[in-house]
Amino acid sequence: MIAPPSYRLPDAAQVQVLFAEARRRRRRRRLAAGVVSLVLAGLAVAVSIGAWSHQPRRGPAHAAHPPAAAQRAPGFTLPPATVAWVDYSGGLRIGDVATRAQHVAGTIPAWAGAGRLVQAGGRIYGADINQNAASVREYDIATGKIRYLAPGNSVFTSADGRHLYIVRSGTRLIELPARGTGAARQLALPAGWYLSGLRGNWSVAGGIVVYSSDAYPSRSPVTLAVWNPATGSVRIIGRDRDIIDAYTPPGGRDSLIAWAPARCMSGNCPIEITSTASRATVTARSPLPYGFAAGAAFSPDGTRLAVFERTASISSFCCANSSVLAIVNTRTGAVRAVRAARLVTEEDAGWILWLPGGRRLLAGALSYSYAVDTTTYAARPFFFFPQTADGPDADHNIMDTPDINFSAVLLPSVAAGPAASAVPDSALARDRAVQR
Repeated sequence: MIAPPSYRLPDAAQVQVLFAEARRRRRRRRLAAGVVSLVLAGLAVAVSIGAWSHQPRRGPAHAAHPPAAAQRAPGFTLPPATVAWVDYSGGLRIGDVATRAQHVAGTIPAWAGAGRLVQAGGRIYGADINQNAASVREYDIATGKIRYLAPGNSVFTSADGRHLYIVRSGTRLIELPARGTGAARQLALPAGWYLSGLRGNWSVAGGIVVYSSDAYPSRSPVTLAVWNPATGSVRIIGRDRDIIDAYTPPGGRDSLIAWAPARCMSGNCPIEITSTASRATVTARSPLPYGFAAGAAFSPDGTRLAVFERTASISSFCCANSSVLAIVNTRTGAVRAVRAARLVTEEDAGWILWLPGGRRLLAGALSYSYAVDTTTYAARPFFFFPQTADGPDADHNIMDTPDINFSAVLLPSVAAGPAASAVPDSALARDRAVQR
């Protein structure tokens, strides 16, 4: 039997401290944004703000209205697609992006403010972030059942989608079938290698990305490698890199890894795209001198990488977190901005989700989200809940609204399943019988 939720991980206290600090940072965003808005409102009395070009000169940290370019964008349709996300009240919501119909599928308070959810085998997985012992829960899309799965501080899938991994510590994890039930394997990393911790966990063709240090940031350059749990082999990829996304084609033996230099402090860091098989690398540099913000997502065919391109210096008083969505050609490294998709990309609030077919995507950050046509580079506002022209409802800050946010995940093209009611922890605990 896998230990019940009361089992405390060796490093659980540290994990909870990190999660608590992340929540405090998100709360501080609202206060900081309000202060900046007041300051800029005062400056606006004496200063006439010019029209936005590629570098924004406007002020409020989270604008209530989209840029004029987005308002005038030509219409385009979105493909039938179902997405799931968890709001800041712990409501697991499922919505249709074409019709914008959505409903609460279940309520999981322990997921409120969680990072991106994981989808595998017709189920949604997420790690609790607000209880004493970290654990992973599962939502079954077909039945609407919510259950406790296993203790762990994060969850991710294998590159082929066949396995689910639950991280127990920096050197231990559990491997389960993608459906979340069945025989579980207890895995331990080779000596001297560690899971990614705060860097995020990544799977590629041939295994799992591991690191030569468990500290983040590390005092010395860290080596990245691919560990194959089946054979125990470790294959070196490179050094001193922070991975921001990975892509593996169906049945592929090679993956693409998008990464940024771990020790680039200038703010104008490039993005590198490396093949895990050949180690051939393509470099993408922003046409602006400000580099890229956190967040990236490969297209379904791996030919493009959506990123956030900074439009101002990270030391700028008014616009340090101002970005536009941009598309990188993974073969040439060419970068093209979607100028109408302006965002405030503070810390970990930015998110990108490609839709089926690879021609459309959704992207958002702290207070705004867009639907984007990647063939025409047109963008328009995208919300599941209506936005009024003025008043408190005009602010789509992700902590004030149940609308789609950085936890969003694309679901398989099947029925969204029934709505589920909240299930108390006592009931979830009865479902923890997963055999070793």
